[in-house]
Amino acid sequence: MGWAVIRWLVVVLLVAACGVPAVDPAYQGRGRITFVDSHDLSSSGPIKQRVEAWNARASSVEQVTYLPMPTPTDDYRAQLMARAGDLAGRRGADARAQCYDVVTLDVVWTAAFAQANYLARLPEPEIGPARFLPAAVESARVGETLWAVPWRADAGVLYYRADLLAAEGASPPTSWDQLERQAATIAPKYGIAGYVGQLGQYEGLTVNVLEAVWGHGGDAADFGGPGARAGVGRLANGVKQGWIPQEALRYDEAASLKEFLEGRALFLRTWPYARAELAASPLSGKFGMAPLPGPAALGGWNLAVSRCSAHQATAREFIRFLTGAESQEALLTQAGYPPTLVSLYEEPSLQAPLPHLVVLEAAVRSARNRPRTAHYDDVTRVVQRAVHHVLRNPESLDAELRRLAEDVARASAGR
Repeated sequence: MGWAVIRWLVVVLLVAACGVPAVDPAYQGRGRITFVDSHDLSSSGPIKQRVEAWNARASSVEQVTYLPMPTPTDDYRAQLMARAGDLAGRRGADARAQCYDVVTLDVVWTAAFAQANYLARLPEPEIGPARFLPAAVESARVGETLWAVPWRADAGVLYYRADLLAAEGASPPTSWDQLERQAATIAPKYGIAGYVGQLGQYEGLTVNVLEAVWGHGGDAADFGGPGARAGVGRLANGVKQGWIPQEALRYDEAASLKEFLEGRALFLRTWPYARAELAASPLSGKFGMAPLPGPAALGGWNLAVSRCSAHQATAREFIRFLTGAESQEALLTQAGYPPTLVSLYEEPSLQAPLPHLVVLEAAVRSARNRPRTAHYDDVTRVVQRAVHHVLRNPESLDAELRRLAEDVARASAGR
């Protein structure tokens, strides 16, 4: 064997050891790419503006086509899975043209897409994961491999009627006991509901329930424990006692925000994006935002490169652009999306005009990930079914949670 061949083999082995494809030309490929994202809930359209900013500075051969998906999140996920599955193993110009080169993934999807072999591994030295919030990076990994880059963070926060609390000489609650007491005693004086969240039977319910469980010292892996019983029981008793309205068992983000925005609730648990809408409403100057009484569930979106992409170098560079300080600051100031870059929370030029940034930082830094499993869809379905039944039938609490602990364990293992 000649020395040239030996040197080539050494280079191949070293590159492979770093997790970088050695023989796939797509890894260094440059060219036009397609970027797909879920529906932008903000009214200012900053994501489209960031794509336009990239296209204005990029070469003509590295332009990005932006495809927002105006569908519910579950449908968006199904579209991504179906497209990736159809293109798996296919080559040629037709397959490249149909590939979604850069995709946004809900933070709970990474394991499923990586396990299905639909994503390209990302080189950590190029990405610099230490710059981002630790919980967000955790959501982008499977094992030791980085499959995505944190982009738009999200964490549940508590909105409250600041005018009504001030009139009663009360401060925003910092515990579930305080929240319940204020919701049950102050709200009735004004003829409004005490507390609304997302308690319809969909993903929002899983998020709300986990936050209640964590807020009572429980754990997502132990629905049979006392913390889970206390957290789920708090919500069930709230519905039974009336400080959580029965109608909330049908609420999603839009419906719960409508109740608060139109002055029919004292407290609202939802996401930071709602702040901009509230500030532009008749409630401007009458509401406040605070951390939840306990850890929030980490929400948000990560960016990943599809394995089918023939232009992965361009895709990675575009991701670095979207996750850079300039783009994340634009998303924060224009639409209220919490950054994933740690440095932006410490930026003096942002702290003065955005006094709520301290609330966002507290929420995202303490946020926890939902169960990280490739079978998350199965896990959340069993949680939604069981908890929604408990909220409608509080007497079933103990039996449902015992069964749920077993069902979650089975679903997490893919059984």
